[in-house]
Amino acid sequence: MSYEKMSACADLILADAIEDLARDSDKTKAEIRKKLMTSKAYECLYDFDSGLWQEGPAYFVDFYRRVEGLK
Repeated sequence: MSYEKMSACADLILADAIEDLARDSDKTKAEIRKKLMTSKAYECLYDFDSGLWQEGPAYFVDFYRRVEGLK
């Protein structure tokens, strides 16, 4: 798969994850976006060798929470 397609998938997962986390919290989308984009989970999402980009937003949110120790 091309870099552009993997990047587009990762972008969609990130956007959906931001929406999901905002719906379930008292934080704004901007706050959540900033927190996600400075996390190890974000780095992994865009490391296409990890395969995280193909798992979907629910998986990514769970992964983020585990990496950040939020679960």
